[in-house]
Amino acid sequence: MSVNVVEYMNKFQQEGLAALKESQDASIKAMSSFREFTKEMTEKPGTMPTLENIPTPTQLVEMSFGFASQLLEIRKAYTLRIAEMMVEAQKQTEAGFKAASPAPNRPQNAPIK
Repeated sequence: MSVNVVEYMNKFQQEGLAALKESQDASIKAMSSFREFTKEMTEKPGTMPTLENIPTPTQLVEMSFGFASQLLEIRKAYTLRIAEMMVEAQKQTEAGFKAASPAPNRPQNAPIK
């Protein structure tokens, strides 16, 4: 079996760069949304904008913890996927070692019957 390491590394790097760019784009989009919110408050110096739909303290706590829960769920799912990949890699490695090692109770150079 032959593995082209350069091709593999190039693919890995390109996928990593694409994921990083995607993450950065999402971050910029979120910052832009916040900037639009603050822009409305600073457009007319000396005036106070009318705020609508202000959450109560209880609603604010619920919203904050709801967001934190979603964030934790996403991190958990991500971490579990990594763990599953590691388990699969371990199984493949063990299978490779078993296939490459001689069977027990058989001398290394003995013919297989």
